[in-house]
Amino acid sequence: MDFFYEYTSDNLLLQGTYFDSNNKDICILFIHGQAQSIIDNKFIYLIAKTLSNNNISFLYGHNRGYSYINCMTKKDGTLEKVGSAFEIFEDCIKDISVWVKKIKELGYKKIILMGHSLGCNKALYYLSKTKESIDGVIFLSPPDMIGLTKLEEEKFEDFMSEAKYNVDNNKPNKLLNNLLCDFDYISSKTFINFYTENNAIDNFPIERNPDIYNQLSTIKTPILSIAGSLESKTYLEQEKLKSKAINCEDYIYYIVDGANHFYNGYEHVIAEYILNFINEKII
Repeated sequence: MDFFYEYTSDNLLLQGTYFDSNNKDICILFIHGQAQSIIDNKFIYLIAKTLSNNNISFLYGHNRGYSYINCMTKKDGTLEKVGSAFEIFEDCIKDISVWVKKIKELGYKKIILMGHSLGCNKALYYLSKTKESIDGVIFLSPPDMIGLTKLEEEKFEDFMSEAKYNVDNNKPNKLLNNLLCDFDYISSKTFINFYTENNAIDNFPIERNPDIYNQLSTIKTPILSIAGSLESKTYLEQEKLKSKAINCEDYIYYIVDGANHFYNGYEHVIAEYILNFINEKII
């Protein structure tokens, strides 16, 4: 395992953790979920080790949404307050682009994008906007960010009103007075950006379920999607997602019985599904 440090196009320093298989055929780029980091994601560490031992390299690329609040170093030595509480979803393109470029520099022939939770939304948005040549996509627990939050947060409209008030009064970075769903610190600008219907992040609109999923319908590369049976019902709508990927001829999904959102104790199952997917659809 090695570490990389790379600057984004807007000069934020990101960290990456690299599991080298010594085989330059395929590398998975992992995009983490909300506020997560390699330190938190034990399940990804275990999966990455298994994959690298089976000739699939793995790069865990941090994005600016790691941890709730962090101060990221810029090229000029100054610090910028970011983290999941302050990020803007569309900036994920800058973050993912850094790691796709790095993988290409390392000489890999094929790249697979793999997201977990919010990382799935970011992977899908990146692909739909950039049309980057990617050889496969893996979604681990792809969320309907807006639909789920409206279901789980009974004071959703109060949060939105507070956020809009703060933004209108030139306080976009002001944290909302209460934690979202009892555990998320979030700024006013980020709440509006994340939880306004039809925004860029609204790309798995399972609860609203429009006829066309505008971003998902553009993906033509093979897709593997996985959820745990202990997750909420919205995550389990895998057949619905498959039906909306209208231009993807190879869409495989699994619901892992007994698994939660972080697949604790089921890492070997996820790794096996990924290896089978790669052997059958990518190689």
